Amino acid sequence: MNIKTDVSIVRMEEYTPEEAKRALTEALAPFGGLDWVKEGMKIAVKVNLLTARKPEDATTTHPVLVCALCEMLCERGAKVVVGDSPGGLFNAAFLLPIYKITGMASVEKAGATLNDNYRERDFHFPGAVKMKDFRITEYLLEADAVINFCKLKTHGLMAFTGACKNLFGAIPGLKKSECHYLFPKTEDFADMLVDICEAIKPVINIADGVVAMEGNGPTVGTPRKLGALLAAENAHALDLAAGGLMGLTTKEAPTLSAALRRGLIPESVKELNIQGDYNSFVADDFKIPPIRPIKSWGSGNPFFSDLLESLLANKPHVLRDKCVGCGICLKRCPAGAITMRKNRPVIDRKKCIRCFCCQEFCEREGMVVRRSFLGWVVYHR
Repeated sequence: MNIKTDVSIVRMEEYTPEEAKRALTEALAPFGGLDWVKEGMKIAVKVNLLTARKPEDATTTHPVLVCALCEMLCERGAKVVVGDSPGGLFNAAFLLPIYKITGMASVEKAGATLNDNYRERDFHFPGAVKMKDFRITEYLLEADAVINFCKLKTHGLMAFTGACKNLFGAIPGLKKSECHYLFPKTEDFADMLVDICEAIKPVINIADGVVAMEGNGPTVGTPRKLGALLAAENAHALDLAAGGLMGLTTKEAPTLSAALRRGLIPESVKELNIQGDYNSFVADDFKIPPIRPIKSWGSGNPFFSDLLESLLANKPHVLRDKCVGCGICLKRCPAGAITMRKNRPVIDRKKCIRCFCCQEFCEREGMVVRRSFLGWVVYHR
């Protein structure tokens, strides 16, 4: 009897068109390859285009992989659109430079088109735990199928970016700030991300871990070669396997913890049926942001629970020797907790909701995530 594959992982040493097509074909094979694609089908490829960074910075999904996938889809007669809605305005003026600098504009030579539909729609998802109604980018709703192509990297708030977190890009531009403000608690925000992922339900999820990102991700961490390309039908199963490569468990990554609570994944990566030599890709020394076990502290008393959270929580900190005073953190802060003094950001801790948008969008490494002293003592690892 054949055992269903949960996740496949294949080795890919370099970003070349030949290697990309070979690795994608091998990674998708356990799920029937692309046999599900029919001529004339509209397929949206949701990539990670966080900000205008070059491919070698490992901030965004690598264009060589996306181009190879688009060619494979177009060869089957599909109509392919590639897009994302990173933080900022959801319009052509904001996105066209990002398409160009990230190298994503090259997908047009592969037969695909870059998304130029900047309309939004209201969307209702009755199966949600936290957010049943939200605004979503229309191009994803117009597609017959969505392929979720994420970049494997660290993240200040969610510990890492994978398939589930990548679909936050379905929320149009500045609407993301509203989500941070509505769900300031890490666990609630993670539940909201799982809601979005389950609402969109990609037909396949692929993770670019050929060159991943460690350290101060998701924008200006350090590129780290893993040589791994992962694929799965279940976004959360992919994330469980991908997180495991970085040393993360369901107790440490909020989206994995949320998916586990809903029964979408098992508790351990060891319970997944993984095709490929998984252990050969595991990086025991992968540098991740400060984390804490999810819900390991708490109380039936909300006041006591919130007090512990404030004492132990990670917080954003300004590195004044690296900050250039650009003010991007001021613009991205959904809580209005940042002001500029003497051309440097100052964080109002009473207003700060610890969403780490300031750290996420700082392109000069001027903002980092740090533990409190008490948090370091309790959670040091």
